Amino acid sequence: MKIWINILAVFVFATSLIAGKMYWNNEVSEQSASRPTKVGDSSKMGDGEGTWKQYAQNLPKAVTEKIQKAEDTHEPMKLVIVGTAPKEAVQATWAALLKEKMEEVYDPSLIDIEVHEYKDMTTLRFIKNDTYKEISNAKPDVLLFEPFLLNDNGVVGINNTLENIKVIMRHIEQQNGDLVTILLPSAPVYKANNYPNDAKALEEFAKENGYEYINHWTAWPDYRSEDILNYLTKTPGQPNDGGEKLWAQYLENYFTNSESNL
Repeated sequence: MKIWINILAVFVFATSLIAGKMYWNNEVSEQSASRPTKVGDSSKMGDGEGTWKQYAQNLPKAVTEKIQKAEDTHEPMKLVIVGTAPKEAVQATWAALLKEKMEEVYDPSLIDIEVHEYKDMTTLRFIKNDTYKEISNAKPDVLLFEPFLLNDNGVVGINNTLENIKVIMRHIEQQNGDLVTILLPSAPVYKANNYPNDAKALEEFAKENGYEYINHWTAWPDYRSEDILNYLTKTPGQPNDGGEKLWAQYLENYFTNSESNL
């Protein structure tokens, strides 16, 4: 009888070990599936799935060349994001959300990201206060620049805004003649009159001066529609949390090809 009890105990113990290992493997598998894959050196993995090239498909060639250089030299490409800080508190700005997403996808050996946000800033003040020096000193390889378009509206004037951007970029480019600059407008404003023309002028300016341009307004409801109020606070041109996320998601797809990698 004692022998049978011992045999039964061994059987129960072995069964518990097997069940525990199966549970653990399943847990690890599920966690791995839910966690984003951070991509790094494509030379170790080939050009297929899992390399940074899969996530950089929407980026201009000038940017992908810099990422390739970062991989080859083991010195990360420096991406500096510059924009307007919100007037009203939000959980996270579009720039912070974009940085978080990119750091989930790209290994830090490939891209180093720095965010600079300025409250109530205009292009004129950016020059007069020498604030542009903060960006120059950051030594960006790629500059994602939202040049305070809305804050300038009705204060500086679009012609002066564009001239100020030229001055700002001239100073920054002195530190890096190989800089890739991507311009984008501030958030849309409900039923705005002149402001949409400012955004169009900025896009034309980008084309004429060889800068990339991201028109994230296409991701928003029409600025003439009340639907856009779901994404804005009562402060004109100020996104709420939903607006910041909407803005960020558009840029996330641009920088990480996220819609194709869900």
